[in-house]
Amino acid sequence: MISKDSKDFIGSIARCMKVITAFDAEDVEMSPADVAAKTGLTRATARRVLLTLTSLGYVASDGKWFRLSPKMLDLGFSYLASMQIGDVVQPIINAASKKVGETCAISVLDGQDIVSIAHSSFDRFDQVTFYPGTHMPACISAAGRVMLAHQDTEKLDAYLGNVRLKRYTPKSIATRADLIKELELVKRQGYARVDGELEVGLYTLAAPIFNVDKHPIAAVTFGGNVARINDRNIDNYLPELFNVAQRIGQLLPDKHLIY
Repeated sequence: MISKDSKDFIGSIARCMKVITAFDAEDVEMSPADVAAKTGLTRATARRVLLTLTSLGYVASDGKWFRLSPKMLDLGFSYLASMQIGDVVQPIINAASKKVGETCAISVLDGQDIVSIAHSSFDRFDQVTFYPGTHMPACISAAGRVMLAHQDTEKLDAYLGNVRLKRYTPKSIATRADLIKELELVKRQGYARVDGELEVGLYTLAAPIFNVDKHPIAAVTFGGNVARINDRNIDNYLPELFNVAQRIGQLLPDKHLIY
């Protein structure tokens, strides 16, 4: 290990890591002044680091407050999958995948996309893959829609103002009006279902994972071939879907796995 006085020691990286690690469960959102006070950096330095991380997508900001974005998970997906996420979430989704016989995944919202942070597949040749790090447009995914449906009006309006809709299959929702109508339905019923809109033959169900403040921090998804999981037998999957979402929602805030 090199010392801080070594010519090989890069101070800017050290300052960046100080800022990143300053965020935790008690300080989810901070201003530059808050970060400066917590890290010992000057306010100007803290602000520059925060703005740089925001430009790179690792921090989200409304102009005043800053918070880590889900993209930060890109820096450590292997560790998260094998340690923190695995220790708490993986056994739950493994059991759920085995019980329902389909893929189970946990995803978070990241701008216009969702990103998978945990995944378990039943042993099938046509299994769906949502491996950690997998990105997918939120508008066309069950996980994305169920999280969007529970955003506050301001955040949802901002998303809808920038969303780029694409017709992936003949079933795809391709207009903002239809997407808004679908999100309203999703919020009323408490879950989202996507039938062949991203890929023909792929059916997915998702439920929101709420934190203690009833804010959607993630989503749990069941996905598989439409010949097995579909509108006709959806009631066979929903109880377990809601059960998994509730169990993980109780665990994640305590374990500080999602910020």
